[in-house]
Amino acid sequence: MANTSHISLRSRVSTPRTALDLAAQRIRDILPSRPSGALPTRAPGAFHPAKPSLSLGDAEKAASLLAGQFHFAGQILDVGPWTTAAPSRHFADWLHRFAWLHDLLAVDSEAHHAKARTLIDTWIETYGRGNDFVFDADRLSDRLFNWLALWSPALSVSGLEDSDMARGGSGPVVERRRASVLRQLTALRGSLKSLPPGLSRITAGCALAMGGARMTDGKSQFLERGLDLLDDELLLQILPDGGHISRSPEVSAIALRQLLTLDTLLAERGLEGSRELSRAIDRLAPMVAFFRRAGGELAPFNGGGEMDAADIVELLRAAPGEPKAFGYGPHSGYQRLAANGSVALLDTGMAPPRPFDMGAHLAPLAMDLSTPEGPMITACGFNPEQPEIWRRPVRAAAAHSTLILDNRSPGSLLMSEWKRRVVGDAVEFLAGPVKATRKEQDSGIWLECHHEGYFGSYGLSHRRRIFMPRDGHDIRGEDSLFAPMGSVPLRRDQVPFAIRFHVHPKVRVSLSQDQSSALLVVDGKAGWRFRTDGGQVHLEDSVYLAKGSAPIKTQQIVIRGQAFCDSDGESRSNRVRWSFRKLKPADKGPRKTEADTAAKLADLPVASNQAPDIKPEETEAGTE
Repeated sequence: MANTSHISLRSRVSTPRTALDLAAQRIRDILPSRPSGALPTRAPGAFHPAKPSLSLGDAEKAASLLAGQFHFAGQILDVGPWTTAAPSRHFADWLHRFAWLHDLLAVDSEAHHAKARTLIDTWIETYGRGNDFVFDADRLSDRLFNWLALWSPALSVSGLEDSDMARGGSGPVVERRRASVLRQLTALRGSLKSLPPGLSRITAGCALAMGGARMTDGKSQFLERGLDLLDDELLLQILPDGGHISRSPEVSAIALRQLLTLDTLLAERGLEGSRELSRAIDRLAPMVAFFRRAGGELAPFNGGGEMDAADIVELLRAAPGEPKAFGYGPHSGYQRLAANGSVALLDTGMAPPRPFDMGAHLAPLAMDLSTPEGPMITACGFNPEQPEIWRRPVRAAAAHSTLILDNRSPGSLLMSEWKRRVVGDAVEFLAGPVKATRKEQDSGIWLECHHEGYFGSYGLSHRRRIFMPRDGHDIRGEDSLFAPMGSVPLRRDQVPFAIRFHVHPKVRVSLSQDQSSALLVVDGKAGWRFRTDGGQVHLEDSVYLAKGSAPIKTQQIVIRGQAFCDSDGESRSNRVRWSFRKLKPADKGPRKTEADTAAKLADLPVASNQAPDIKPEETEAGTE
């Protein structure tokens, strides 16, 4: 009898057991997130004026903000933001978090400082008493963090608040700002239980601790509460290899930025943090370096965007020591292959546990490939400025560079609307298990990985093998679908599959006349030849959402086939080999035929322990 212990996949949905449980959940959602009762209005003493240690603002956006123009998600607000209705709720959410304050203050001038003070003062006048929207615990955490991180240039007239009191009439204004911060800190401390799990709780811990550290008149309860919250959350959320439990590279970078900002402020005040804070920083920094592409920006996995390469450089520069990228994140479930400037990052993990799976993507073995000239193969990605309508579709396997069987993702997201209202946009069935084996030899790096996300429905596992030589110029891969040894085939027919390679918008692609290969020119600087023995290569439309405020039109290379459900994965129907090889600068050579392509791929190893037969590549044409 076949071993079926790993066939069934249990539902991960945790739904209310009774109508009473459901009602209680709905009541918690409806109730205001801010605490009831009177909140303090008396201003605390002067705040410590330590300058921000790490501000990753965009100076190019400062000019429009100084002119009163707010740009976000393709929408514009050019009238006073607190007296005019925002274009959308999404826009209002961004406004009230004050992340744009870093961009405004990226230019160090009195005009920009004065504009920041005016915008904050008018916010306090309009919304200082709070409402359920602006005092939502999640928005409250972000707003406090951004205010407190930038307090010295943004909220004091001269940089030293004691001198503000000597400026006739300016003292009460500064007192009102400090009173607002105290009021919001008190509200946040009372509404921590309503925070969503994940990064928001780390932000809240940093905001509370920074509030306590800024105050000079003994408000240590905020510092202690913030550090206690951080100790608990960092232990839970930061994995031993340094990744965030959400498995999002961007979330890891944001968490590192927040912790470094807090740690520097504590050092300025001569205050001691905690062991968990130091350990989290030490773990996060190398992991952020791990996720960098060849050009320095982040690879867009699990709901994250690119993040600017210059910001990542500043972030790692602020971290202690010299964070170095490593090869394998065993707890986060990622592999990094790097050689001579080429970097391949592969997702070899499963969706994170509930409740940290709300942004998880269903794309095991997805690949991001970048070169010294720029990113080449990637996923659709996502960033907060993109239209929300895209957030769910890009979580599917088809939005990533991997194999898709029968046009279905391995695993699934919640489909029931009422379950999503109660649980969140979570993962219902896991895309796994996922396993990977890595070997580093003198010739290069081998990676063999497979997942069983399609096993329960089709009886097939997907295996991906990749080899990157030491020169980084000839990346070879193999995708196969196989029935695991000892298992009984669930069906004996053929199932369609597609292997997708989404191309970065900076890459120009052209197919050969016989559609057996493709030429990719990366950022107009270097050419790479894509070949496969899987038949004709197709070029289809794709979109890129990892940067910008609107989907960027791009393309994807697609190989299609029909796999037998009872195959061992070694037959031509169930195995496709492919390669990306950098072209050498030379004159045009003869055009390659499909037979040439098959011959070229014939030396691709079929087992990870087989030495690769790499031969010098003959000169190839630089254009089609």
